[in-house]
Amino acid sequence: MTEPYPFSTTLKVRFNETDAQGHVNFAQYLNLFDVALVEYLRHIGFSYQRMLDEDFDMLYVDAHASYSAPAYFDNLLRIHCRAGKVGGSSVRFDFEVFNESKENRLTAKGEITIVTADRKTFQKMRVPDHFRQALEKQG
Repeated sequence: MTEPYPFSTTLKVRFNETDAQGHVNFAQYLNLFDVALVEYLRHIGFSYQRMLDEDFDMLYVDAHASYSAPAYFDNLLRIHCRAGKVGGSSVRFDFEVFNESKENRLTAKGEITIVTADRKTFQKMRVPDHFRQALEKQG
């Protein structure tokens, strides 16, 4: 990690996340990022239910992953998450995945960009101030 990540969560690789080659299928890393993002948001006090109650939503508009090393069934992965950049109506979340079962080796990293939207109209909206403050405080 080049800069600190304020939050991480762990997951064991499930068999259905592996492919015929025996390692985690590349596409699964986006799912791992999503799991970490949901936990990160919950950690800073913004569960999906809270966002829905406050009539705003997060629409995923971009996601990518860079693969570094394999992970296998039953390996313990630590997924780090942070708000990398908070824009006017968008937030880029950064992720790094380390394989704790393999000497804490970097396995993948990536990003998910969301746009905040009014839940009723699905029109883009400014990142709500209290959400922005929570993201900037936590990092």
